[in-house]
Amino acid sequence: MLPETVSSPPPEPSLQERPQSSSASAATLVRMNLGVLSVPLSWVATTREHPHANVGDALSAFVVAVMAGLPVRRAGFDQTAERMVAVGTIGHNQRNGVLHFWGTGVDAERNPVDPAHRGYIRPPDTEFNVYALRGPRSAATFRSQGISVPDVYGDPVWVLPRIWPMTEVEKTHDLGVILHISELESADPDATAKAILKRYYIPPHLQDRIRLINTYCPATPEAMRAKIAEIVSCRRVVSTSLHGLVISETYGIPCSWFGTYGDSYGAMLDLNDPGAHIDHRMRDFYTGAGRDRLSAFCLDRARMTDWDAVMRWVDESWRPLAYDDRPLIDAFPLPLAVSSASKVWNAPAAMIAKIPF
Repeated sequence: MLPETVSSPPPEPSLQERPQSSSASAATLVRMNLGVLSVPLSWVATTREHPHANVGDALSAFVVAVMAGLPVRRAGFDQTAERMVAVGTIGHNQRNGVLHFWGTGVDAERNPVDPAHRGYIRPPDTEFNVYALRGPRSAATFRSQGISVPDVYGDPVWVLPRIWPMTEVEKTHDLGVILHISELESADPDATAKAILKRYYIPPHLQDRIRLINTYCPATPEAMRAKIAEIVSCRRVVSTSLHGLVISETYGIPCSWFGTYGDSYGAMLDLNDPGAHIDHRMRDFYTGAGRDRLSAFCLDRARMTDWDAVMRWVDESWRPLAYDDRPLIDAFPLPLAVSSASKVWNAPAAMIAKIPF
């Protein structure tokens, strides 16, 4: 019998011969799995109890999906998982897991560790990766807790005209009045302003010129687009909603913040004056966009409105917001399916239909 022979293992390939991992192979893997990939995203989504979408919140999922070229899936505010966080004043609510912030707002007064005590405190067991925030106030809040934040600011809703240009929308109303959801009788698209808020009364002779706008809509991309068109159809806007102003500004609609105090006057409020009575969200967004003054029409909500005075003020005070969104776009934390150099972006209907708004 011949002795048993043992074959030697093949020699190790040299470094030059070994296959190299690369961004190209990663891209191939992504393409192979496009049908199952999705982006975990924290946003204020609909629920069984609240099935209607607040358009500003829902646009987070829409914008992220278009820019990533992937559908999104819901991720909780405190789950121990890696996730992205974008539109909304929700940065202070996030805890646990690995977080990727892009264009998010933070409330300096909210405490995720102990809600009974005011003031933001960095939560434990949480990794922060910040690519951009809504504005410098949000950045200062995170930085005060040792979180690194780049000087890149903006609200992701700003990119909306690249997706929905709305060039076909006709102007039908002289003034759009956008309410904050807290001012509505109920959380549904047909809700009207609370009866106690007298400033929202529109006399009969102005009802074909002035449109009250409720930001709730059915949780579909078609209904969201119709809501944006409703805003764009107005020649001017006053708003207590932040995203009412962001949408108006990005579509070039003259607008003012509808301040909730005062006896009916227009004012250019100093955004850098801590004593000025300005909603912190507006202060954050506008300073991040390079403004130092905010156009406001100030009126206590229990008073009747002189609508002609409101429209005159908007005409006199508004100037287009010169904000360059390219740094915000280029700071997007995922591979981009769009380009900051392109004026129009594609939103594939089949992909958008998968978003659980």
